[in-house]
Parts: sequence; C-alpha cells; structure tokens
Amino acid sequence: MKSIFLLILLSIYFINCKLPFFNLIKTKKGISEEKKITYVYGHINPDTDTISSAIILCDYLQQKYPQKIFIPGRLGEINKETEYALNYFKFNVPKLITDPVEADEVILVDHNNPTQSIKFDKANIIGLIDHHAITGFYTNNPINIITKPIGCTATILYELYNNNNITISEGIGGLIISAIISDTLLLKSAVTTQEDIDAVENLSSYFDINYKTFGLELLKRGTDVSDLTEEKIINLDSKSYKVNGYDIQIAFLNMIEVDSFLKDRKEKLLVEINKFVKDNKKQLFTLVIVDIINLDSTVLAEGQYIDVLEKAFNVTVVDNQVFLKGITSRKKEVYPKLAEEFEILPEYEDEDGGKNNSNNIKFNFMLLFILLILI
Repeated sequence: MKSIFLLILLSIYFINCKLPFFNLIKTKKGISEEKKITYVYGHINPDTDTISSAIILCDYLQQKYPQKIFIPGRLGEINKETEYALNYFKFNVPKLITDPVEADEVILVDHNNPTQSIKFDKANIIGLIDHHAITGFYTNNPINIITKPIGCTATILYELYNNNNITISEGIGGLIISAIISDTLLLKSAVTTQEDIDAVENLSSYFDINYKTFGLELLKRGTDVSDLTEEKIINLDSKSYKVNGYDIQIAFLNMIEVDSFLKDRKEKLLVEINKFVKDNKKQLFTLVIVDIINLDSTVLAEGQYIDVLEKAFNVTVVDNQVFLKGITSRKKEVYPKLAEEFEILPEYEDEDGGKNNSNNIKFNFMLLFILLILI
C-alpha cells in the first residue's frame, strides 16, 4: 500500500514539476527558432490607401527585419479602384483578417479609431502609422506611433524608405503613387500637401510612370458602381465615428456624372441609408458623393440630426440632399465640421435616458456586481 502511495506521489511530482520544466526548455527553444507573425492592416471598408499601405509597410519591415514574418491584411472586400492598382502593379489581394488575435503582433495603418477596426481591445497592437486625427485610440502598452497631417498614409511610408535607405521596387513605388492619387484625388483635394506631391512626382519620374494618365484611369475605376447594390454602395467607403455620445456615419463615393447617378439611384440609396440608420442606431448618416472632375460634393443625409449638417456647412437640406461646393475630403473638411457641431450639443442620451457610451454600461454592471456581493 505504501509503495502504491509513493508511486502516486512520484507520478504527481513528475507530472507537475518535471514535465513543465522539460516543456519550458522545449518552448523556449521553439520561441527562439520560430518567427513571430505580425499582421498589418487598415480600416473596415478598405480603400486604396489602406490596402496599399498594408502591403507597402510589410515590404519595408520585411527588408528591415528579415527574421520576422509580416502579413498584409484587409478588413473587408476591396473596391474596383484598389483592384485595378493591385493588378496593374502585380500584387495579390491581402489576407482577409477576421481574428487579429491569431497574430503575435498587430500594426495598424490608415486608422486609429476602434469603431473602424475589429477586436481592437484584444489585438496585441505594437504600432500605428496614420494621417488621421487621433480619436478614441488606446493601448495597454506603449507602442511606436507615427502620424503626420498629410494627404496619405503611403506618403509617410515613402519617407520611411528614404530615411532608412530601404529599396523601393517599381511595384511598391506604383502602390505608393496609387494610394496618394486615391486619397488626394490626383493631388487636387484639400488634404494634399507638398510631401504628397513630391512623393508622386519623384516616384513617377524614377519609374517612368505617367501618373496623370494612370491616376485618371485609377479614379475612373472607382466610380463604376453599376454592378453594386445600393447597400454595397453606402458601405463601400464608409466610416463610423462617436462624437459626444452621438453615433455618426460618413460614407464617401467618387463619381463623374453625379446628376445622372442620383437620378437613377437616389431613392433606393435613401431607403438603404434609412435602414442603416435604424438598424445601427445612428444619429446621422451622410453619403458624400464627390464629383472628381469639378471637385464638389453632393450629400445624401438621413437621421434625426440632419440640422447639424446644415449648421456645419451653413446650407439647407432639401429632400435629404444638399450641394457642398469645393468639399472633397472627409478627413479634413466633413468630419471636423460635423464633430465641432456635435460637441456643442448636450451629451447624447438614448431613448431610455441613458448616456450613449460604453463606460456607463461598464459602470452599471460593476455596480450590480458590488450589490450582489453585499447582499
């Protein structure tokens, strides 16, 4: 009996002490030999800058840190404009990311807002490269951040290559040009900076690319939505924002013949926008249709706070439609003006009288937990 008892004790000791020790040695050895995987991706409803920047940054980092693995990703389907750029410069469509937790590390490009990403709080974010305002961004640990008030994320990446003497291939150069042209509407929109212009002109000259001819064709591809449903159109380039408790959605669409497009599809678009507003409890949805030739915009709007749009731009919305002369940028013109007006309003409360933010929910659950303990 004592022998059996002793054998059991030795077995328990071996299992709990010896095996973990050997496994620890094995694990450490595995860690030293196994390459870490880092996902690089941009926002939901990806555009050309988001997709291109993910590929470009992976190329840059792979050259700089060959001992690691960098995988470009996407958080949705690509549009025709992006597809054209990838095919033209011979790149594959990045991996569709549904669970960033699968990666050892994550680097964000072209966005920093949790509402424009997935599982933001669970991903091990180690870096951010962006050209947007910082809105709601947080991490558990210090990370590397590069942000600049310029027209395109890819422009920042172009400067990284140059500053660190990393080789830019013709394909990567082409993607940088594509991203900048897309975000700046061929260097004509309000977001365009001298850095964006220099990047496009330098790369075009070096690789002998006629960026004006290529760029016009690129933008035209993005205006072809003839085969898309109205639901897909309003989600094609759409971003969510939370301002002072208000949930707003700002979608953009590039178009050449705006009037004829609206004549054919306005009513169906408004039906889908209204459905989106109700299903997602949005206070305002704006579909900004940019005329890429004349550089003006026509906006379709739905929601109980359409008057905020009117105040922001000093206009009157008629039949859910309004013209905004000279407006072409969500980042620099539309979102800042709307945000400024929403900040003036009292903090939003939902229909039940509660503040429309997650902190209240967390507090209520915590309060309930404490009460249960006391009881």
